[in-house]
Amino acid sequence: MKNQTIVTPKGVARFPHLNEPDCRFNADGVYNVTLRLADAEAKPMIAQLTQMFDEHYANTLKEENKKNLKKGPMPWGVAQDWDSENETKVEVPGFTDFKFSLKAMVKTKTGKTWEQKPALFDAKLKPISPDSDPIGGGSIIKVNSEIYPWFSPSLGVGISLRIRGVQVIELKTYTPSDGKSMGFAAQDGYEAPASSASAFQNSSDTEDTGGDF
Repeated sequence: MKNQTIVTPKGVARFPHLNEPDCRFNADGVYNVTLRLADAEAKPMIAQLTQMFDEHYANTLKEENKKNLKKGPMPWGVAQDWDSENETKVEVPGFTDFKFSLKAMVKTKTGKTWEQKPALFDAKLKPISPDSDPIGGGSIIKVNSEIYPWFSPSLGVGISLRIRGVQVIELKTYTPSDGKSMGFAAQDGYEAPASSASAFQNSSDTEDTGGDF
């Protein structure tokens, strides 16, 4: 199976790291985003990806001279939100989440390395500059993705969704909260030095503490 590309319908960005890579679990960094689609829009995309996977699986069976091989996890699943009160994930009926990623640093077998990043465009297809406001959770986006087929004796046969580009239809950014928006009022009392004053940062998404699908 040759690497193919798809362009998603527009959906809601969840936990995006598109302007800068996420280095929490990989020191070299990974660009990633979860795209949430309504099931009606997700269904054709799942059918297309499933067909690609089936083709890759059949070819891998021939190449490995096997009758059966383990199937790896698919990069989509029932949408889930984190329930902080019960510290567990809960399903969101009627929606599907797709996971996209791209390694920020590529290392070859010969030891060479190069950096890569997804191309970012606004609604009018103008490139988004590096110093623009970061794309936050809740933004409406479309993703151009490469379908990357893989095989591992331990993990099995699978496909991954590699980000090539993102179009931002509606931008939501991380906005800091101020005291007034949190219900406080100015009054006489302690005044912090300017150098030590800081605003509590509150984003439209909380950290995704769960694992893969």
